[in-house]
Amino acid sequence: MLKRATTVFAGLLLAVAVGPAAWGQSLPLGADTVAAPVTLPSLSTLRYDRTDTLRAVQHLFMRRSKAMRSWLEGGAAIMATGAVKKTIVANRSKAERQNHKLRSKDVEETGTGDLLIGGLMVGYGVFRHIRFGPQQYQRVVAAYQEGEPLPPYLTRKLKTKYFRLLPLGSRQERVQAIR
Repeated sequence: MLKRATTVFAGLLLAVAVGPAAWGQSLPLGADTVAAPVTLPSLSTLRYDRTDTLRAVQHLFMRRSKAMRSWLEGGAAIMATGAVKKTIVANRSKAERQNHKLRSKDVEETGTGDLLIGGLMVGYGVFRHIRFGPQQYQRVVAAYQEGEPLPPYLTRKLKTKYFRLLPLGSRQERVQAIR
């Protein structure tokens, strides 16, 4: 029974795969009356000009720089907490550490963990700063205005919603951009 069902299923898949060719139709309806297809330019050149792309890059860098600051500030705060914990344990006298042996060990371990996690967060924030910092933004914009393409890591990150956003600036500048 299972072998028969497998054979029928495989036959149906094969029939669907070769569908129109199996029924004698190799071209879509009306394709023989239409001229040869014309190659169209890519959608990016149809929709957006260079100023739209620069605005999208600006929005991308703004969004990423906010995230970068969050990683750096959060990591620094966690590292500071870990350093305070380690300092508290280190400044206790030997007698106090003996009396509160489990508590001191727990505070010291959490301090070490906080230093490690905070250090990783700060490291990731520095990596993001290298990629999306203000100096990198200036380099990318200057190169793009000279006619060079955007770096691949930026073209992968650009989304269509960044192109739809209004230009940044004062309210009057935005009103003038809409007109």
